[in-house]
Amino acid sequence: MKDRIKNFIEAKGISAGELAAVVDVQRSNISHILNGRNKPGASFIEKLLLEFPDLNARWLLTGEGDMFGGQASVNNNPQQRLPITEEPIKEQPMEKKSIEKNLVQEKSIEKPAMASNSEIDKMVIMYRDGTFNIYKQR
Repeated sequence: MKDRIKNFIEAKGISAGELAAVVDVQRSNISHILNGRNKPGASFIEKLLLEFPDLNARWLLTGEGDMFGGQASVNNNPQQRLPITEEPIKEQPMEKKSIEKNLVQEKSIEKPAMASNSEIDKMVIMYRDGTFNIYKQR
């Protein structure tokens, strides 16, 4: 499958980084797939097919058929179309009690009970960039 993905990238004239941006995955994911380190997962394949509806799913998965032509053709047969109803959809009134049952009350976070003789051993401060500092009593 990695070779078919490479062929698709070349046929579209995009880079692996551009594909990663369009499919909304990290560049390293594409690199690992193209280098054979990882196999593409179901979510990647699904995103790829959703973003490129002209890509033939059968070709991508099995290599059978043409690369492009994946989008289903519009059905022009009037006998096979679903009927459209002119009747408006009626709104269903919701009872106040059923709405109240579905509400979730937030519970306040309670402070853990500390023994009166507890002493602080160390403090850890974590920053948003993933770094942290540890402070210990000397």
